[in-house]
Amino acid sequence: MKKILFLTAFLLVQFSYAQLSDLHYLPPLRQGSNNQAIQQQSIYLSTPETTSFTVNVYRGTNTTPVATFSISNTSPQEYVLGNGDNDITLVSTSNTGIVLTNGGLRFEAPSGNRFYVNYRGRSNSQAASLTSKGRIALGTSFKWGGVPNLGSQVSKSNTLGIMATEDNTTITLSGYDTNCEFRVGNNRAGITADSYTITLDENESFVFETYIGNSPTLAHERGWIGASIEADKDIAISNGSLNYGRQVGSSNRDAGIDQPVPENRLGKEYVFVRGNGNSNGWTEFPLIIATENNTQIFVNGSGTAIATINEGDFFEIPSSNYSSNTVGSNMYVETSKDVYAYQCMGGSTSAYTQGLNFVAPVSCLLPDIMNNIPNITDAAGVTINGGVTIIAATTTPDSNIAVNDGSGSVALPASSPVAGTTDWKTFYIPNLTGNVSVQSTGPIAVGFFGFNGARGVAGYYSGFDTVPSIDLQITGSNCLPGAVLEISSGETFDAYQWFGDGALIPGATTNSYTATVAGDYFLRVTRGPCTYDSNSISVYYCNPDIILNKTVDQNNVSDGVNVNFTITVENFWNESVTNLNLTDLLPNGLEFVSASVSSGTFTYPNWNLGTLNSGQLETLNLTAKASITNIYLNSQTYTNTVTNSQDQTDLNISSDNPSVNVTVNMNSPTTVITNRRITIRVNRN
Repeated sequence: MKKILFLTAFLLVQFSYAQLSDLHYLPPLRQGSNNQAIQQQSIYLSTPETTSFTVNVYRGTNTTPVATFSISNTSPQEYVLGNGDNDITLVSTSNTGIVLTNGGLRFEAPSGNRFYVNYRGRSNSQAASLTSKGRIALGTSFKWGGVPNLGSQVSKSNTLGIMATEDNTTITLSGYDTNCEFRVGNNRAGITADSYTITLDENESFVFETYIGNSPTLAHERGWIGASIEADKDIAISNGSLNYGRQVGSSNRDAGIDQPVPENRLGKEYVFVRGNGNSNGWTEFPLIIATENNTQIFVNGSGTAIATINEGDFFEIPSSNYSSNTVGSNMYVETSKDVYAYQCMGGSTSAYTQGLNFVAPVSCLLPDIMNNIPNITDAAGVTINGGVTIIAATTTPDSNIAVNDGSGSVALPASSPVAGTTDWKTFYIPNLTGNVSVQSTGPIAVGFFGFNGARGVAGYYSGFDTVPSIDLQITGSNCLPGAVLEISSGETFDAYQWFGDGALIPGATTNSYTATVAGDYFLRVTRGPCTYDSNSISVYYCNPDIILNKTVDQNNVSDGVNVNFTITVENFWNESVTNLNLTDLLPNGLEFVSASVSSGTFTYPNWNLGTLNSGQLETLNLTAKASITNIYLNSQTYTNTVTNSQDQTDLNISSDNPSVNVTVNMNSPTTVITNRRITIRVNRN
């Protein structure tokens, strides 16, 4: 019965036309089982240019094109690939976990004209789409992105593909769950190290796979969401799951992949438009990944953060925060620091129709035209109905937004306001055909969503190429005191505002800032009507400074109840702390139950971390059982304190919070004993 269900399952595809460029990279990926996620595959080339130009396609390190196309706005092209594990876009088992010279694709226009590259693949039951972000996809620092891969099915796996742009490029994958295992050929656990480094030459590629199958573990389901991919030269990556599921204990599955941009191309403001998924939260939610510690997440204009997460951590925003449970509803998300934003969405209310989109931040520098999505009803040979979602500036009159498809001009429905912001509004337009374009006199982001019988499609469009990269540098001393922050290019703007750890710094309104405390800083600049943020830069002290912080989930408990302590340690020194050890010796009245650590080893009461690099933050979660030690007291308060030791002397430049109090209350008796008079008669002889 399940096989029949999957053969008639909804097909979910993401059309994520997100980037115009003259050069595109498509690293290969890995599916859990051949043809189970993707079988038929095509790559769609389109452009807003009215005059035809040539696009050459190169495979791996080959210098001779494997295909050549002539494209224009009225003549988009489709490049049909071999099915399944063709070792070009999807690698076979034997080519997983090794350096490849013949995998992945590169698209180049010798004339310098810009174009879109969109990959679409499908099988009988699943489908996915991935759009190259062009030159903007190239960088040296990334986070692995996706959503928790739940449930059980033999074809489920998470994947990462990497392509190098220069010879002798060193790339390190780190920051994942220490129990993660990565495939090398037939060995699904061929890589078990806590970090892994590879070296690639120009246009070589490498594919990681965490195989989940029908025996899921927490480490493999979500253990490398937020993992770091660091390179010493520019690379391109693609990531996601082929396949993945969202229902615990079920074999429901679909495919979800996309190509992210590096960390210096992200933002803090996002608008999400809902698909047609169910209202139980399985398939409709944004997922936020932090690139810095203490990142606050705000939803729909609320002044209270829904969550605060650290570098490499992630948070699923509940679908209840959408403006409604219907297709086309929206959600507004702001963060205190730059984040990766992914969107899980459904093609229908069924749990097996999920898809994955990498979402671009909104800004007034978004493009005012999307021209075009070629053949919006085609998904690698399967016919689907299509529609678009539009995020537009509220300053743009509705009459200035024009939508066209294969039948001509399309009427625009009434817009929907976005709670929490007066800057943006959204639209949903179903039942489009042919080549689709959207033009406006203001910034827009265009997504695709539709369904047809037993198949559904979903996707997202936005541009990264219009947002400038404002890189900061430290001059003067490279640590505190004496560190001066400024724009490395020397470029000038109309206005400046500095932020420290996400908070506005009063009076810091010039093009440079002399930092006084350690932390993460960024610069918000204004030019004309547009305001946008620089990358973030970290500043640390010239002397050792180790920050301890302890919290507890409840300060007042009953006798016999467990309490959960969270201890974090962070290095604010501009060098590495060595031989670091934390000790959390519980007082009488708090009995150790269990503990888990993000790094290092723990044997009660000692947490051995070893080396802690500049800015590194690690966490200990400790559970203890509370009890009254003095039976003559109705309540008793205990203080739990953590201490640290290391090779260096901690100068405590920043304030620590190493202690918390827990008050334990005596349980009220459930049996009442009353006094009774007892008479004892003694016979004397």
